[in-house]
Amino acid sequence: MRKRKWTIRIIGFLVVILSVYISWHLLSLKEERIPIEEKEWEEEEEIAAEEERLIQLLYASVGVQRINPPFEAEGFTLEDLRGSMMSLKDFRGKVIFLNFWASWCGPCRIEMPAMELLWQVFQDNDFVILAVDVRERRDEVSSFIEKNDYTFPTLLDSWGRVANIYSARSYPTTFLIDREGKVVGKAVGARRWASKGSFDLIKYLLDKKETD
Repeated sequence: MRKRKWTIRIIGFLVVILSVYISWHLLSLKEERIPIEEKEWEEEEEIAAEEERLIQLLYASVGVQRINPPFEAEGFTLEDLRGSMMSLKDFRGKVIFLNFWASWCGPCRIEMPAMELLWQVFQDNDFVILAVDVRERRDEVSSFIEKNDYTFPTLLDSWGRVANIYSARSYPTTFLIDREGKVVGKAVGARRWASKGSFDLIKYLLDKKETD
């Protein structure tokens, strides 16, 4: 009987020791895992920071101010040169190049050939240019567009209402709107829209998918 009691005590003692060992071993594994998880998190942070830096450089290479965080583009409806009504919401899901200009504006005249080239390259790739003429007569705008053989969509902001909404006080002023309808970039003044940097920026925006 006494021998049996000692056997039970020894087994119980061994069980306690085994439990302590298992607990210690699991704690050691957890402590080893924490530095690994921290390292993985740091690596992810470094990758995200590098991606952010490259995006900033992409915008800067074209002289476009990156809008971060982006904001929802104000909707509008304007008439085109053929008398049809066009709304910004009609182009949801596309990258929109929204440009405010006037035919008397020297810098506008300078950048428009590059805009036409940009349009020719990307018009079949969910990309649209909306060239909004501000406070000019239809015949003046039509004559200018036809004379220069520009084919991108041109809208008439006869009273300057939409230009005021976007605070476009000097021309040209360009806004880049992503597929989600958010303003992600702004450029005041003429830019080299036919440059490699511009093409790369538009490709980047086209490759971005809607988050919802």
